[in-house]
Order: sequence, then structure tokens, then C-alpha cells
Amino acid sequence: MFDPKHPRGVYPGASAIKPMHVLITEDGDERTSNVTIARIYRAVYEIKANRFVTLEKCRPEQSVVTGSPAFAMAYYDDSRMAVFFKAEGTVMRMSRSGYACDEAVEMMCDFFERSAVPDMRGWACDELKPAPRKAKSTLMVDQEEFRFFDFSDVIAAFENIIEGKSKSMLHTHNGDGGGYFHIRRSDYADGRPACKAEWVRWGQPEATGCRAVITDFDSLRDCLWKFSMERIYPEVAAPWERFDVTDYFEKLLFSFLDNDERKIQSSGGEGNRSDLDQLR
Repeated sequence: MFDPKHPRGVYPGASAIKPMHVLITEDGDERTSNVTIARIYRAVYEIKANRFVTLEKCRPEQSVVTGSPAFAMAYYDDSRMAVFFKAEGTVMRMSRSGYACDEAVEMMCDFFERSAVPDMRGWACDELKPAPRKAKSTLMVDQEEFRFFDFSDVIAAFENIIEGKSKSMLHTHNGDGGGYFHIRRSDYADGRPACKAEWVRWGQPEATGCRAVITDFDSLRDCLWKFSMERIYPEVAAPWERFDVTDYFEKLLFSFLDNDERKIQSSGGEGNRSDLDQLR
């Protein structure tokens, strides 16, 4: 939002802004942004009545504060803890069972006060399956999301990457046939300009993902056209090389966590404000 007192978007004390949180209880029926340590304690120790307790971090869209990629933590009445992350256009969940209320309280309070997450080595990792919703597509170019776009914008974004006007694009679909296509400029391959491309199709029982370094831009343009218009994915054949999607996202999350720990240490515990409504 434009502020005439601060036209360049610099606000006094912005670096000291604390993350905002929402506490969800009573089987999802009760939500409050008035979160305190006492409320967290009460919610967790009343887990049998609440069924689950979720603590979400939220941030305004204009926030540029960076920090932890974890945006929510939940505790369930079956003694299971879960931490949620947003990565590569999807939401990932790390979870593990066997936690007592006192352990859950300690983890949630650390998350609330310092944006800290527990050591999750050995936890299960999976993609969060949201409730069915209207099919939606997104387009991001150089980390900026298009609010409105059509097929011509997708192809134009690709052409800009070839011409060196942009560095990367991420085109996603959710719902049936959901997945993403990620393309970015690459160093020269065999003396010719190239693009590094990656696609993932989310599905059961497991997702399919492939990568390739491509110099044949016509073939890549055709793949992108079919994905954008018809949700048709390339054949799992040369030049595409298949990769383990679950293993990839596990490593990606742990690289985020390692980086996050360094950021928390260097900033004295200041955390990130993360997106709402990813658990829906």
C-alpha cells in the first residue's frame, strides 16, 4: 500500500517488526491472532478437546523480511508433530509421532518466539495434499508473480529467457494433472546457448520429476506449450533424466533449515513472516 510519508516504501522500525501468528484450535473452528505463550500452553494441554493445534506465521504480501521457510507447526491428538514448508510451488510436510504435550509446547513456543524448528532428521517428508479446490495456474518470472496471464504470456516469458531479458520462469498447475515447469538460463553447452529445465507432475502413489539441459529451444517451447494448454507432460525419455522427487524436496528442505539456522544466529532470533492459507 502506498504511504505518502514514506514514498520509497521504507518504514521506521521495519526491521524490528515481529512475525504475526494465528493459533487454530477446536478442530479447526477457532482461530485467533491474539497469540500468547499462555494460549499455546492451554491449547496444547487441551489437545484431546481441540483434536489438533496449529500455529501459523503470516506476513503481508509487501513484506520483504526473510528468514525461516517454515510457515506452520501443528500438534495432533495422536501425539504427532508436523512442520510445514513452502517450496517450489508446493507445500511440504515433515512429521513424526510420539511427542508428549510438554515436548510439543516447547517446540511450539520456540517457533512462536524465535521462528525456530526442531531437529527433523528422521522425520517423514511428504507433499501436503490440500482439500479439492478450483483448478488454478500460476506464472512467476524472476520471482515476480503475474496477477493475470494467458498462454501468450507464458511463451513470451520463455522467449525473454532465450533472449537474455529474464533469468527464470516457474509455471504451475494445481488440481488434476497438477505440477510445475521450471526453466532458467544456463551457461553455454557445447558452444550453444542452453536452458536448464525441470518438470514435476504430482500424483499417486508418487510424483514424477525430470530434468534436462536443453539447447533445442523449439522442442522445449513445444513441451511448454503442451503443459500450459493441455497439462501434457513430456515423455520420460532423452534428453529428460528422471529424479527422485521426494529425496529432492527432503534435501531442499534441509538446505533451507541449515540456511535458516545461520540466519537466526546472525539476526539474534528474528524470524520470517510466512504466507497464510497454504494448509487449506
